[in-house]
Amino acid sequence: MEDVFEGIGKGIGRAIGYILVDVLFNTVCYYIGWPICKLLTFGKYPQPVNYDYLHTLNRQGLWCSFVGFVVVILPVMFVLDVSL
Repeated sequence: MEDVFEGIGKGIGRAIGYILVDVLFNTVCYYIGWPICKLLTFGKYPQPVNYDYLHTLNRQGLWCSFVGFVVVILPVMFVLDVSL
């Protein structure tokens, strides 16, 4: 019986983790990184997403999210006085 509840607990934990990562990284960090990417590339990137194909090789949204993540993390590291 403990194994069943352990499996359920792991599944719920993974679902919560996935939702947090999806919401924080793909939404919040994207909208923080989007204007920075637009400014740095003089409006060239990110280009509008083409939803006609299921599997595209467009990774521009991921890069915008990564830039937003860095912009969020660096001030936190500065305030906490964490060295790289």
